[in-house]
Amino acid sequence: MYQYILPDSGEGTHESAIMSWAAKVGDRIEEDKTLLEIESDKAVVELPSPVTGYLAKIYVEAGDTAVVGKPIADIALTEEELKNYLAGGETATPAPVPTPEPVKEEVSVSSAKAPSIAPAATSENSSDIRTLAVPRVRHYAREKGVDLHLVTGTGNHGKITIEDVDQFLSADPTTQIIVTETKSATSEPVASPAPTNEEFPEIIEKMPAMRKTIAQAMARSSSEVAQVTVFDQVEVDAWVAHRKRMNEIAKAKGFKLTYTPYMVKALVGMLKQFPDLNVSLDMEKGEIIRHQYYNIGVATDTPKGLMVPMIRNAERKSLFDIAQEITEIAEKAREGKIAPSDMGKGSITVTNVGAAATSGVWSTPIINLPEVAILNVGRIDKVFMPDEEGNPVLKNVMKISFAFDHRVVDGVYVQKAINLLKSYFNNPDLLLAEG
Repeated sequence: MYQYILPDSGEGTHESAIMSWAAKVGDRIEEDKTLLEIESDKAVVELPSPVTGYLAKIYVEAGDTAVVGKPIADIALTEEELKNYLAGGETATPAPVPTPEPVKEEVSVSSAKAPSIAPAATSENSSDIRTLAVPRVRHYAREKGVDLHLVTGTGNHGKITIEDVDQFLSADPTTQIIVTETKSATSEPVASPAPTNEEFPEIIEKMPAMRKTIAQAMARSSSEVAQVTVFDQVEVDAWVAHRKRMNEIAKAKGFKLTYTPYMVKALVGMLKQFPDLNVSLDMEKGEIIRHQYYNIGVATDTPKGLMVPMIRNAERKSLFDIAQEITEIAEKAREGKIAPSDMGKGSITVTNVGAAATSGVWSTPIINLPEVAILNVGRIDKVFMPDEEGNPVLKNVMKISFAFDHRVVDGVYVQKAINLLKSYFNNPDLLLAEG
């Protein structure tokens, strides 16, 4: 009897909410095929079955929270074992976690080219795969078509990380293997909370895992960061006209161009000239980590709460590329299909409340740790502003709120960065030339 222990699906995750099970007690399950979905670190993650067998017991039902390191299911390895277990004749014991053997010969992906099509893994080395990487990394590798036996791990005890898979793909993007498709787990209904019997009735319900994660992140940011917010505004007549022209071209290509892709490019251009804002701070070690990438977070409103998926390597992408990617990741986020690999490792975040606001607004956005700054933009309004001769002229004006961590950078430095952002918003030609 195999006892399935909930693995750590993210960096330092303590618990995860069980979203759904893909099988019920008594069903036959296959190794590395999706067994359940969990919600952790603002993402829904599919967990595969670690072995082939029969689902004998579920410890944590859909809608409840499981703790990392605790059992979530018992799996019988044979049908006879299942019958004995259900009859009460056998007790499951936790399966030992194998320790990976030292790699005797490393394959350098920069110098050795893997075969274009590698053979499917045999049952013998399937068990070895579980020692190479945690389930979420194995799932990610299957999605990308990567044989983990060809990847060198750089994580703890030689474990393969998502970054290792990405590095392998970047070294040899043609590498593929035959991967068996997994079926999405079907959501199961969760019992509705019952109202209390009091004179002033209230409904008590469990805090959703994602809302709990958001609350903890916001509280941590507010308590740790020396946050300062700068309020400013910028005239954007040229930007509005440019976006209108480009959106007609985008529509002909089958997608919509919003203002957010411009903001992503503007932030890239700003970070290139003000690199002290493209860092993270580790106070315990007394270190500043300077990012050698430009990953721009785009705050996205979803039915389950705010998510911040990343536009990776935004400096390499065109305005239209960014627009299409924002549409894709926003749709994934709203459908609850966003993966941990889509978030984290950010340079800076932009949050755009313009679509929801009834007028241009300022706000005090909370920094998305471990980043050190965040840009909030409001609705573009028509405002009378003086021209060169002092006469009032109706202009398109956008309010911006820029929050930064004063532990890392000072106000004058940030104001100069904001001034550059304003010049990009005021002149999209300059933005596309430098961004």
